[in-house]
Amino acid sequence: MKPIRIALYGNFGAGNLGNEVTLQTAIEQIRRRWPSSRLTCLCTDPGDVRSRHGIAAFPSVSRDPGWSWAALESTAESTPQSPPARVVRRSGLLGALARLGRILLRRIPLELLHWARSFWVVSRTDLLVVPGTGIVTDSCGPWVWPYELFKFSVLAAVCGARIVFLSVGAGPVQRPLSRWFILRSLGLARYRSYRDEDSRQYLERMGFDVSTDSVCPDLVFGLTGPPIDLRPELPHPRTRVIGVGLKDYSVPQEGTEDASYRRYLDLMASFVRWLLEHGYTVRLLIGDAQYDTRVREELLALLTRTGVATDGARVISQPVATVEELLRQIEETDAVVSPRYHNLVLALLLDKPVLALSDLAKVDALLSEFGLPQYRMGLDAAQPDALISRFTQLQGEAERLETYIRQQVARYREAVNAQYETLFPQAGAVAAQLAHR
Repeated sequence: MKPIRIALYGNFGAGNLGNEVTLQTAIEQIRRRWPSSRLTCLCTDPGDVRSRHGIAAFPSVSRDPGWSWAALESTAESTPQSPPARVVRRSGLLGALARLGRILLRRIPLELLHWARSFWVVSRTDLLVVPGTGIVTDSCGPWVWPYELFKFSVLAAVCGARIVFLSVGAGPVQRPLSRWFILRSLGLARYRSYRDEDSRQYLERMGFDVSTDSVCPDLVFGLTGPPIDLRPELPHPRTRVIGVGLKDYSVPQEGTEDASYRRYLDLMASFVRWLLEHGYTVRLLIGDAQYDTRVREELLALLTRTGVATDGARVISQPVATVEELLRQIEETDAVVSPRYHNLVLALLLDKPVLALSDLAKVDALLSEFGLPQYRMGLDAAQPDALISRFTQLQGEAERLETYIRQQVARYREAVNAQYETLFPQAGAVAAQLAHR
């Protein structure tokens, strides 16, 4: 029989380690069951995926730096340094015509070329898999993930490839065009599952028939990988290490201010100072090198200005570029306090008590369905005293929580493995069909 050809689609290679560990887990699971399968990734940065995961990769978007479909929506605005209003209006009209010309003469031809190239790739695919992540959303507008999902789903359907959505997250979807793209894409799939009940219900409220769909935990709970010695050599005895996760919460653009962001930095700085005063060591954790690095640097600067030594003895801040590095950093901790979804998932996977600082529905759903809703705090209204109180409660129940987390992770891992076992006969059927071509 010919090897099964599988394409994995998602926002991979862009620096988000949660997405990368999701792809890594899917690759491990597929290769364990279908070792002769040929894998290709349709992704944001093919070069990163090739070097990081060792599989073939193809860009999921056409390359046209500086221009997008959304360019038509931009308008010229009058400023104190602007020319007179009549000239601004004319410039705005000319600018809109110029943008329209560039889209007609450059963007659309590039996009049609990308459709043709994508068709060539997908036509050599038997199975299109969308593995996990919260990609069923229009948080970046309808012409990003909704449109790309639609593009590759349509191409797969035209080419006769089966489409599978595995434990994806859904929402928010705010625009009618996004909703149209997403519902058509999901409707073409042979199998759909969601990583939490909230995602399934969200799509049901959008009018999508989810009666035959299932809920399965996040794919990262199925991470196996080669055995590695995660725990580094640390001097003993040592103080307890608390992982403090950071994220780009309400980060303003350069040169602007945002009260929510300043309050967030102040909250994290106050919490770190309290931990240090009470004898803890703090390890700063991030989950996205592209977006979280600035937050980490600004927090360190704020701590330094308030007299806190950030030389690495009590406040540990190290760069992280790979899943293995992130796992090692989390393994060094005794508990994790974080707003990053997959920082929390990886901490639970390593039996660490967690306290989630949530500003997203997916974090709420993770803690609630895992059975730890009491260790979730809304980030928008969190105050230092409340955060410290909840952390103290977490530490008081650490031993009981570790046992509970270990048992729950085992159940989640079993559920993820069972989902792959359910899909294995479908993959076998594809192979049988290929043998008779």
